[in-house]
Amino acid sequence: MGKLRDSILNINDIKVEKLYIPEWAVEVEVRGLSGSARNRILSKALDKKGTLDLDSMYPDLIIASLYEPESNERIFDAADRDQLNAKSGKALERIARVAMALSGLDEGQVEDKVKN
Repeated sequence: MGKLRDSILNINDIKVEKLYIPEWAVEVEVRGLSGSARNRILSKALDKKGTLDLDSMYPDLIIASLYEPESNERIFDAADRDQLNAKSGKALERIARVAMALSGLDEGQVEDKVKN
C-alpha cells in the first residue's frame, strides 16, 4: 500500500463551521458527518415506504453534528431527542441545513436516497 493511501486515510476531512443560533443566544460548532454516521441517520429516517421522516432525521442529525466550540464535546445525546423536537423549528432548520451541507447531503442527494 502506498503513500497516497496513507495520505488519504490520515487526513482530517470532516468540515466544521461555527454557527450562531440567535434563538438560543449561543454559538455552536457544527461538524460534518462521517460516511457511516450519515448513512446510519438516513437509513433510520426512511420508513418502509421510502418516505423521509424529518422528525427522526433532524434530531439525529443535530445530535450527531452539534459540538461545544470550547470543549469539543457533543452538546446533546439520544435522550434529548424529544426535547430537541420541541425547540424552535427555525433554529433546528438552520442547524440541520448547515450539518447537511457539511455532510454532502443537499436536497437532491436526500431525494436520491429516498428514491433508491
